[in-house]
Amino acid sequence: MTDESTLELVNRCAKQDTRAFEQLVRQFQSYVFALALRLLADEDEAKDIVQECFVRVWKNMDKYDPKRKFTTWLYRIATNLSVDRLRAIKRNRRVFFTRDEQLQPEDVASTEDIIDIQSNRELAAMIQELTEELPVKQRLVFALRDLQDLSVEEVADIADMSVGSVKTNLHYARRRIRELLARRYHVERWEP
Repeated sequence: MTDESTLELVNRCAKQDTRAFEQLVRQFQSYVFALALRLLADEDEAKDIVQECFVRVWKNMDKYDPKRKFTTWLYRIATNLSVDRLRAIKRNRRVFFTRDEQLQPEDVASTEDIIDIQSNRELAAMIQELTEELPVKQRLVFALRDLQDLSVEEVADIADMSVGSVKTNLHYARRRIRELLARRYHVERWEP
């Protein structure tokens, strides 16, 4: 879908055209779901974020600035909702688990089970799992830049961060992922 056809749908949505909104949802729900899933690593949570995101889009269509890309605005809403949900989950875990009950790294998988990493798919699954251990800002930047393949400038706009802050957080996130890959899975060379 071109930016022009998206803008036409958005304009129709602003006039309360529910059919246009259905088209918009169909067009972008998989992108929102993929982003939320990468950030939250939970399908049910990601589905909830998709619903909440499009409810907010519908309610706030009048606040959309057509000078900006619609996808940037949409991703920003999805990102904010995902980050808020991630923080709430972490708060709840702290309340309901003692330190001894929390999952330990050695409980995830034994090194022997994954020494023979053969495919990019397995590596991608490992990286996705490891992103859950990154601080929220690093996870967000890493997911948007390296997993969603957005530009640094788009990430900065979506995350409401400076380009320098995005680059710094991305550097630390990549370094941490490399360290974890080496320590847990004996994967020595990985470049995003």
